[in-house]
Amino acid sequence: MVRTRRHRPRLRTAVWVPIVVVLLVAAGALGTDTAIAINAERSLARAFMHPTNGNRGLPFEPEVTISGFPAFRSVADGRYSSIGITARAVPVYAAGSCRVADPCHADLRTRLGDVRVDRASISDPFPQGAVFMEVGAATASTTLDSVAMGRLLEIDDLTVNTPAPEGKAGGGGPQDGLLSRTSGVLLTGSVSPGPQRPKQKVSVTVDLSVVDGALRLTATGFYDGPEEHSATTVAEKDRRAVLDQFSATIANLPMAWGATATSARSSGSDIMIEGTPHSQTWDPGLFLIAQKVQVATMYTTALPR
Repeated sequence: MVRTRRHRPRLRTAVWVPIVVVLLVAAGALGTDTAIAINAERSLARAFMHPTNGNRGLPFEPEVTISGFPAFRSVADGRYSSIGITARAVPVYAAGSCRVADPCHADLRTRLGDVRVDRASISDPFPQGAVFMEVGAATASTTLDSVAMGRLLEIDDLTVNTPAPEGKAGGGGPQDGLLSRTSGVLLTGSVSPGPQRPKQKVSVTVDLSVVDGALRLTATGFYDGPEEHSATTVAEKDRRAVLDQFSATIANLPMAWGATATSARSSGSDIMIEGTPHSQTWDPGLFLIAQKVQVATMYTTALPR
């Protein structure tokens, strides 16, 4: 009995040593692969700051996320199943409040699928100044927060909310899975019903759409639902004038690689347009190729109620 007990520690050591070795090797391999992925993401992010053919690059590195494991194989082959790119606070210029000296800002996102990179290597995944990508599929979106929307509509204190549908509790939060709407979006802000008349804080419902690539907001009525809103009552003779100030068509908003917007929706407290890039040259330096110097804002007539 005594001899058997003396051999047990040796048996346990013989079992655990290879397990520990395997775990250390796996951890090392995972760490190396993660480092390769991070280096590739930084390499691509830096490429967006290089201007191409006279087009200015981004003034800062965007957020880049490369999907897929192991990263080593993707980077070595220059082939990626999916790449996500988010450029935050991209300047938006418009007549009025979004001036060149003080622009509004938007977040530009794009997701690229089945990406192939020429002349890629582990040490240089996206060759600086000469990055050319073949892309099998792509999506793009531009997001404007409440501050940017307020400046574009010239309503300084504008807030955007996505209400839950009738009969649903909550305000369209994550618990409801209802963060997005195309109609019945709640806008609240202070506007004047006429020249030299005091501003009133009101809440209206707005429908979102895209017409010929431009974002269209159409105010449909005054909101009196359960979400937090202004209880101001607008006189019948002023209702149309007030609604008109929440209605507009905003053209030439920047989108990644010159995508044309095809749909619009709310996203929590933001407004988002979405489309499909039609670029034939997937060069990071051309990310802002289609951005106009000025965003055109045309006000539309609201629907009477």
